[in-house]
Amino acid sequence: MVKRVNFNMSDECHALLKGVCALKGETVSDYVFNLINDEFNRLVKEDNQVQSMVLNGQYKEGCWAYRLKESLIEDINSTNDSPA
Repeated sequence: MVKRVNFNMSDECHALLKGVCALKGETVSDYVFNLINDEFNRLVKEDNQVQSMVLNGQYKEGCWAYRLKESLIEDINSTNDSPA
């Protein structure tokens, strides 16, 4: 399932966002999703509360959140398996 997210921004910021997306050849949706994806990947590595939230979540197999959780579990396991 896909959910719609709306947010407000100034006209100037919107113009910059549209311009950057045009330069990058991406839709605004793809560009914003990639920013959020990058931030979630950073947070899941650095923030214990976010780690706990992701680890405790139940996600549909194959979805983005499921893959994020699997990646986190692999990182934790590889850290625990590393010699001290």
